[in-house]
Amino acid sequence: MAFNKRLAPPRILGLPLGAAIAGLATMTGALFSVVLPSPEGLAAMLAAIAVMPFGIAAALIGDDVTFVRVYWQSRRERRIAAREGLWL
Repeated sequence: MAFNKRLAPPRILGLPLGAAIAGLATMTGALFSVVLPSPEGLAAMLAAIAVMPFGIAAALIGDDVTFVRVYWQSRRERRIAAREGLWL
């Protein structure tokens, strides 16, 4: 199956955009938890832990987001199933 590159989600350092943003938030929160005093450091660590599952999910889904979007758009507009989305 051919993959149209113009439909591909944006990438930063080879990671999908959502995974890159969540990874940056996780690393920033972990760094701030070491640098900031106790109550703010704990809040930063909790924020880093809370963002981590979103980054993992975005890394696992990756380029399949494009196919899901194409599948739902074609189904909504034409009431047919696109070949790219039949794995759903």
